[in-house]
Amino acid sequence: ETRIQRAIEANLGHAPDITILRNNNGVATFDDGARVVYGLGVGTPDLVCILQLTPALAAWVALEVKVPGEEPDEEQRRMHDVWRRFGIQVFVVHSVEEARAALEIARGVAISEACAIPGGAR
Repeated sequence: ETRIQRAIEANLGHAPDITILRNNNGVATFDDGARVVYGLGVGTPDLVCILQLTPALAAWVALEVKVPGEEPDEEQRRMHDVWRRFGIQVFVVHSVEEARAALEIARGVAISEACAIPGGAR
């Protein structure tokens, strides 16, 4: 998955209208025994993207990256449903090409939704 994530970041992250953030999750343990949890939590998507739709409007999109043939586990599916309830589009992708297609779909959906809001998509 790491190789695919890096390829997605390298191939798509340079566009001026997108920011791709890697969501690393884990626990840091210090010499004194203190523990700090970092990341957005267990089951959250691997890459969190911000798509600029207009100068004043952006959309959040999340990409769960899997190697070909693999799908999200139960905890990931549950968390994806939570994010979707909050209006974030979540896609499972297995390649740079799938990530590119997902971002284009997300852009189209976000623009359509913004246009339906009075005063949206300016």
